[in-house]
Amino acid sequence: SRNPPGCPLCRGAMGVERTRSTAQATAEGLRVFVAGIPWKLSEADIRRDFEECGIVEDLFLLRDAAGNSAGKAYVTYREKAAVDAALAFNETDYGGRKIFVKIAEPRKKDLEKAAAGPKPPKEVGGKDATPAGKAFPVEKPEGCRSLCLKNIGNATEANVRKFLDGCVMQSVRIVTDRVTGVPRGIAFVDFKKPVDVDKAMEKNGEELRGNAVEMYYEAPRERPRPEGCLSVAIKKLPAKSQEADVRRLFNGLKSLVDVRVIMNKEHQCTGIAFADFADAADVEAAVARDGMKVKGEVVFICYETKGRKENPEADERRRKAEERKRMLREKKLARVAKAVSSKTKGEQPELASEPTGEPSGERAAGDDGQDAEQQKRSRVQERRRKERLKKKAKAAEKAPPANAVAAGAENGAPAAKKRKKKKKAKASGSAEAPPVAVVEAGDHPKAKRRRNAAVAKAEVAGKAEPSAEPAAAAEAGDPKAKRRGELAMAEAKVAGKADLSTETPPWRKAKRRKEVAA
Repeated sequence: SRNPPGCPLCRGAMGVERTRSTAQATAEGLRVFVAGIPWKLSEADIRRDFEECGIVEDLFLLRDAAGNSAGKAYVTYREKAAVDAALAFNETDYGGRKIFVKIAEPRKKDLEKAAAGPKPPKEVGGKDATPAGKAFPVEKPEGCRSLCLKNIGNATEANVRKFLDGCVMQSVRIVTDRVTGVPRGIAFVDFKKPVDVDKAMEKNGEELRGNAVEMYYEAPRERPRPEGCLSVAIKKLPAKSQEADVRRLFNGLKSLVDVRVIMNKEHQCTGIAFADFADAADVEAAVARDGMKVKGEVVFICYETKGRKENPEADERRRKAEERKRMLREKKLARVAKAVSSKTKGEQPELASEPTGEPSGERAAGDDGQDAEQQKRSRVQERRRKERLKKKAKAAEKAPPANAVAAGAENGAPAAKKRKKKKKAKASGSAEAPPVAVVEAGDHPKAKRRRNAAVAKAEVAGKAEPSAEPAAAAEAGDPKAKRRGELAMAEAKVAGKADLSTETPPWRKAKRRKEVAA
């Protein structure tokens, strides 16, 4: 089997000069179209592979938006025999894919140009032919508001504005290369008034950053407003554009009715917006602002001739929103006027008063602003109430329980509690139990004196009766019986059988001693 194009042994050299233009080669049938090329092959690889058929003067590889190969190419040969050899590889395998080769058909535009014949030469004197092929008028056209500046080098917009200082400019557009973005040394300047064009033209031939600037009149584009057109389309808007940015673009046009910015699913501008006006003069003035900038990007403005799509639901939502905004503005103005009037009369304005009782007639009519303020105050009060409850809960967690406090009080101050009980019993008139005389073992004389003194103090105070048993023994005159009673009481005290709660404390003894002395 024959070797397909791409065989490493059949690759030739590169760098061939062209003898025909693309249109001429297409008309003579020397240009072929190849489809199904492997995407991994580069333009140089394809050229070397197809040079085995003959001399390749030009090769154009189609690419997608990302710059990758689309698998299609146009190959221009120098001789007809090379085209026939390339057509022989139609529907053959090439790098694992089937390729299709056919003669390229001329474009419709090329056929029209060929049928029209050569263009007549441009008139000399009336217009100035430039290297780019565009003709500029020598005399200032009627209504001219734009100039073309050439040979400005790499000057920026700020440099051009400084160069034309003193002229009121509407916009400045620097022409750049589409691929590299490098300035091409050309700028277009739009002015607000034709007088500014004459002022700027006086600087023709002056130097800007070392380059002599060439200035040409830009003929105004005749764009008549279609009959009944009251809308304009704004194109090339940045992704972050909002309705306020578009309204700012048409600042000063009082008949602006509505602005619609087309958004995508991510709520970003798709680059297109529409503006509706009520006055035809404002529509023409809006189109005249073509070339101005929005967020640093140049936008294009044109008449919108297509009818607006019917969307009753969206129109109803927009109408309600506009009505709500209008009502809020009116309510706000009314509150401000009321505050001003009350201030002039020396009264306090009741703008932030709490709602009490039944709602007034204005609120019943649907005062959305007041309802919103009332809801806001309610939310603030509810939040504060919750904060107070949280603080109380934290304080309760930190404080000890009530039973622990009571237990601590009982354990910490038993003597004080007992004294309190005794004072309470004393106040109620309850008589204390008769004090028991302290009897020490051995019946010491000092013990007897202390005992007799205690009994005497109790009798004087009238708060206790003397012990019955010793008194009876003394009356009987039996010293042994008295001795036996005292010993029994002493033994009971030592054994812990006697009630010691009635023993007189020392502080009470001192108090009674003072009373006896008094």
